[in-house]
Amino acid sequence: MLLYVVRHGQTDWNNKHLVQGISDISLNEKGETEAYELIDLVKSLNIDVVISSPLKRARKTAQIITDFKYPINTDDRIIERDWGMNEGMPINSVDTIDCWDVILNTNVQNIERIQDFMLRVSEFIEDIKIRYKDKKVLVVTHSAVIRVIHYLLGRIPDDGDLSKIDIPNLRIIEYEVK
Repeated sequence: MLLYVVRHGQTDWNNKHLVQGISDISLNEKGETEAYELIDLVKSLNIDVVISSPLKRARKTAQIITDFKYPINTDDRIIERDWGMNEGMPINSVDTIDCWDVILNTNVQNIERIQDFMLRVSEFIEDIKIRYKDKKVLVVTHSAVIRVIHYLLGRIPDDGDLSKIDIPNLRIIEYEVK
C-alpha cells in the first residue's frame, strides 16, 4: 500500500499558535486557498481511497485537495488527540515531556493518554493495511496523528522525541506500507 498523509490546512487557531485538539475549528481563508493549490499534485497521485478525520478542518481539506471528486471516508481513530484543558491555550504552554512520554503515560489536565492515543492510531494503520493492501490511500488528519504514524512506520527521531517532528499544514508525506 502506498500511504499519503497530509495535515489539514491552516485554521485561525494554527495562526495564533493555539492548541486545537478535538475542538472542531474550520479552515481559515489561507487554509482553503493553499488547499486548492494541492489539487494537481493530489490528482497526479492517482489515489484509490480517501480517509479523513471527521473534524471540519480535515474533512474540508480532503474535499478541496481531491477537487470534490472522491468520496471522503471518515474515521474517528484519526481524529486529533484530545488535549483536554489545554485546548485553546498557547501551544508553548503545554509541557511536551508530560504529553509525549510513553512511560509516564500521564493524562495531566485531562489530556488523552499517549498510549491510548497511539493504540487507536495503530489500530487504524493495521486496519487499512489489510483493507487497502494494494491501493493508494490518502489520509487527511492532524499533526499529532501524523507524528504517531511516522513513529509506527519506523521513522523514529534519533532522540525519540515525537514532539520535535515538524508537520506543516498541507505537506504530503509518502509511506510505503507492507
